[in-house]
Amino acid sequence: MKMSLDLDEAERVPWESLFKEVEALRQLHGDAICDAEKCRDFNRRMAELLMSLEEMGEDRLADRAMDALSVCNPKTGSHCENSERMKGILERLAERVAEMAKEKADLRP
Repeated sequence: MKMSLDLDEAERVPWESLFKEVEALRQLHGDAICDAEKCRDFNRRMAELLMSLEEMGEDRLADRAMDALSVCNPKTGSHCENSERMKGILERLAERVAEMAKEKADLRP
């Protein structure tokens, strides 16, 4: 029985960690709108999130991360042209990751 709990915990932890990362990315994007260095950091971290989602086999979520990367175009000295679109993508991604984390938690015995 203890082993089952450990497996459930191990399955749930990545989702909680992913949710925290998406929330951090949402905050970073808000800060990065007029800061090219933060924008590049956002882009790098979003790419890392994409790789994590692909490794987990979460293709639909990975597609959302890919959508975000496709509209992210860091430019020095200019305002983010797609900030509202990115905000919406990140909100939907956060909602879906939160749903997945909750589902994993609800499956626990």
